Amino acid sequence: MFRLRLPLCTTTFNIMLRHLCSAGKPARALQLLRQMPRPNAVTYNTVIAGFCSRGRVQAALDIMREMRERGGIAPNQYTYGTVISGWCKVGRVDEAAKVFDEMLTKGEVKPEAVMYNALIGGYCDQGNLDTALLYLDKMVERGIAMTVTTYNLLVHALFMDGRGKEAYQLVEEMGGKGLAPDVFTYNILINGHCKEGNVKKALEVFENMFSKGVRATVVTYTSLIYALSKKGQVQEADRLFDDAVMRGIRPDLVLYNALINSHSASGNIDRAFEIMADMEKKRIAPDDVTYNTLMRGLCLLGRVDEAHKLIDEMKRRGIQPDLVSYNTLISGYSMKGDVKDALRIRDEMMNKGFNPTILTYNALIEGLCKNGQGDDAENLVKEMVQNGITPDDSTYISLIEGLTTEDERATEDEQLAQNAAKA
Repeated sequence: MFRLRLPLCTTTFNIMLRHLCSAGKPARALQLLRQMPRPNAVTYNTVIAGFCSRGRVQAALDIMREMRERGGIAPNQYTYGTVISGWCKVGRVDEAAKVFDEMLTKGEVKPEAVMYNALIGGYCDQGNLDTALLYLDKMVERGIAMTVTTYNLLVHALFMDGRGKEAYQLVEEMGGKGLAPDVFTYNILINGHCKEGNVKKALEVFENMFSKGVRATVVTYTSLIYALSKKGQVQEADRLFDDAVMRGIRPDLVLYNALINSHSASGNIDRAFEIMADMEKKRIAPDDVTYNTLMRGLCLLGRVDEAHKLIDEMKRRGIQPDLVSYNTLISGYSMKGDVKDALRIRDEMMNKGFNPTILTYNALIEGLCKNGQGDDAENLVKEMVQNGITPDDSTYISLIEGLTTEDERATEDEQLAQNAAKA
């Protein structure tokens, strides 16, 4: 069209800009925008959204300024909403609040629910529930109705803060205002109860969800299966997995990992490996979580050498063992009393660039104490402190038990020696 010198209208440009932004090329879109004779609000908003989607919110904000100064176009609700949401998504909620305050000061655009939701969600993600609730109050004061999204954000934050009772009060308030809980609401409630260890309540919400005609998702089943595995209710976890498949939900890697964890934790490691094989038949490749879960299951059964072999299998498949992998093996060898092997894994871990954590030290200290090597355990505690790691209750309990055992052995040896002398 350029070559044939055909007239290009703003709509043509906007379509091209949208395509470039969708393809992840907002900088190229901006170049094209600056060649346009008559860009409009849609033009600028498209490019601003393109930069925000790539996390380049400061660039988007600069374009919003240019929109006003060069194009003579005032930012509208979509413009402000996009930039505010963009800052919140990259975790810079205070920057989002500044843009929001600027919008209110200029008075060109009235705030709307989506803007408040972005700010409320951003502060909730930071754990700043008080500020989130402050924005909720401002939202209500302005006469802006809370949406299902608003309630979901706050319900989730309250559950994460251990305030489940208040979360339920919000859900009841939501129903009183004629807003029906959606799948996200139910998933939040189920996940919240699962985190509290109240699987019975989570299953009640699950049943209520179906009675209300809300279709469960893979997230719903994953939360429940993880919670059931912690309670050792393996058969119930299997039943739920089969129910998900029957209802047409395609299990993903996270759901399979939850089921593998259920069987590994219960000692049914052979079944856990069968599930991984079934997963691979479905062309879902295992990840580090899959292998770490299997390693932990083998270690609990004392089959630490088999768990160690999985490290090599991981590497062959291009999966890099992580700190969890090494700590699992160290703990496994220590539980067996094979402290020499545990220390060898610790050295291998450090050669890979991983620093020991409190879990690493506690496992080694427990192993040394079991072997009656209390002095070596004490030296490890000193090393912990030198490396800036504060010993916890588990550290001291293992050490006290180890030293007590040493003293008892010394007393027994002394008594035997005295008896031998008398004889």
